[in-house]
Amino acid sequence: MANFPLIAWQVNAPAFTITPTVGSPVVVSTTPPKWGFDVTNTTTKIASTDSLIGYLADVIDATAFATAQAVFVYTDGTNPATSPLTAQVAYVSAGGFTLTFASADAAAVYGFDSATVTFAPAASPTIVTTGYNPAGVWVPCGVAGDVRRTTRQRAAASSSDMSGLSTDVVNWGAVADLEFLSSVFPAGNLTRWFASTQIYATAAGRDVDDPNNTLEGLLLAAATGVTFRLYRQPATTGGILPTTYVSAKLPKVATQGAAEDYSTAVDEPRLWSTAGLLFRGDV
Repeated sequence: MANFPLIAWQVNAPAFTITPTVGSPVVVSTTPPKWGFDVTNTTTKIASTDSLIGYLADVIDATAFATAQAVFVYTDGTNPATSPLTAQVAYVSAGGFTLTFASADAAAVYGFDSATVTFAPAASPTIVTTGYNPAGVWVPCGVAGDVRRTTRQRAAASSSDMSGLSTDVVNWGAVADLEFLSSVFPAGNLTRWFASTQIYATAAGRDVDDPNNTLEGLLLAAATGVTFRLYRQPATTGGILPTTYVSAKLPKVATQGAAEDYSTAVDEPRLWSTAGLLFRGDV
């Protein structure tokens, strides 16, 4: 269960096939961009169809042989949480079905740890929990944190007379600099090296083979120019509101490419903190 704040970005949803025990397979070949985290309600924590896991559940739900709904598993209070952001798919299917992905890497995008995922027959709602974090999200998994916003005005000035004693100011709009701050977080959520080392993965409550939920992965996404959502807290009941997150990009990734450039060792090598991830975003 992950404490806020967190950062999410869009990832192309890999294709997959849904094969019922009895009946014809359903091939899902489209790969629309979906968010790593997006909920519709803070109480139920239901994943929206704009999220990777919510999209997958929605496609399953559209079949004639199963119903499904996805829920994110996280803690949004102030109690310590070190485990990752996982998801659960609650389904009902008389005959059961199987999800088949093109590769283990494709399955990992949705949070599954195998290219083939079997859903046994279930007459009442049954839960399947992802072994990995869904892709497209980084959660420091600390106790507390914040997203600090500093609004700056962009302006150009030109002299109104030859002496330059007075000026006309032309406002070119406002921008916001956002600093992403967290408390100490496990090294397993910093880089793949830490995440794949058992002692650090255990401290972070994650699987050593999980390729997602690392600061290193966020920087790789930033290098492609994606837009991030910086969440200070989960969405309010009823859906995502503009005040729930801020859209922003990470402009310094060209000069600071390593995860250690954006973090500081607090209890090396076990615990780290963000030294201040600086984003440029909406006001």
